[in-house]
Order: sequence, then structure tokens, then C-alpha cells
Amino acid sequence: MAAPNPKELETILSTSAFLCGDRPSAEDNKVFKLFASAPDHTTYPNLWGWYTFVLQFTDAVKAHWPDLTPKPVEKKPAEEEFEDDLFADDPEAEEEAKKIADAKAADKKQAPVGKSNVVFDVKPVSSSVDLDVLAKRIFEEVALDGLIWGEQYKKAPVAFGIFKLVIGCTILDTVETEVIIEKITELSGELKVEDEDEDGEGLGTFATVEDAWVQSVDIANFQKI
Repeated sequence: MAAPNPKELETILSTSAFLCGDRPSAEDNKVFKLFASAPDHTTYPNLWGWYTFVLQFTDAVKAHWPDLTPKPVEKKPAEEEFEDDLFADDPEAEEEAKKIADAKAADKKQAPVGKSNVVFDVKPVSSSVDLDVLAKRIFEEVALDGLIWGEQYKKAPVAFGIFKLVIGCTILDTVETEVIIEKITELSGELKVEDEDEDGEGLGTFATVEDAWVQSVDIANFQKI
């Protein structure tokens, strides 16, 4: 396969999030495989951003990206072309054609959808929350168009034996971080809670209750790419 042309790709990605529009496709996967290393960040900023974004996906995920390559338009039979020529002098037809052309030109002028890397600090309500299970639930249940979770996460100490979950993702500019935070905060399930006396002192016995798992979610880092 021929080596990629970085100048041509930079031009395409300056007006589009991906090679075939605003969604990753089989074309992105095919071209990505041609790169031996990341393109130069200074010379090709849009290409570099695209490369680092696609790099986060596994081969198994990329193999299922759809083929969005534009299909060639079939040439109409001579009779249909003749009919179109007769219709071309119709003022209403000309006006409609102009509207379609203007709409296509406006679409081309629209700014490409940007991407950002975001890192969240997710604090559980107590140490009884299994952070490994919580991370798995976030990956599976907090799903939005334009949101891609990273494959790794960390557990960092907070205080009193409680750890927080540090988890990252890549989002398109169409995704609101407030919506992601809200969906994470809404996660709930069974928890072991210590019984307390009238003064709020722990009794050393525990009960299983249905409750929220997350106390708070904060943005630890936000970086445009």
C-alpha cells in the first residue's frame, strides 16, 4: 500500500473531524495503518490530532467501523439526460438547484468538530464501593455519541482509607461534560452500610441497602486536541 500523503490528509482534516465526515470509518482505519509513527505536531496539527484520537481504539473496535466512502454516482441514461435538459429552463427548477448548491456550500464552510481529552476525578460515597466495578459500569453505562472512554483508569487516595477513581475519555465538541458528570453521578446499586446508634456511632454491624455509588465528579484535566 502507498505511504500516506500528510499534506493531503491535513487539508481534509482541516474541515472534517475524520476522513469521511464527522464519524470514524473504515477509511480512517485503513489510512491509520499506513503510519509507522505519529505525524509532526507542528507541521500537521489536524492530522496529529486525528492520529492520536484513532490511536486510542483497539484493532477489534476499528475493524467494525463502517465504510463511509462516497459511492460513485451512476450516469443517467441518455433519455433522462435529455429530459433534464428540457427541464433546465424552468425557473422553479433553477431556483431549487440554486438552493441545493447554496446548502452544500454552507456545509463545506462549517467549522470541523473539534476533539478534547478529559480526565475525571470520581469520588465514591464510601470505601465500600468497589472502584473496579464502578469503572466497568462507567465504561458500559455512560455512553454518548462522540464519547470514547480510555481503556485504563487509576485509583488515587483521598482520605480515611477512601480512594477516588481517575478516569479519562476523548470527546467531540458536541458532547457536554455536564451530561457525562450527571450520568456518572446517577449510578447506584447495592452498598454495605454500617448500622449506627442514636448518636450516629457505628455499631460494627452492616446492612445492604440500595443507594448512590458516587459522591462527586470533578474535571481534573481538560485539553483540546
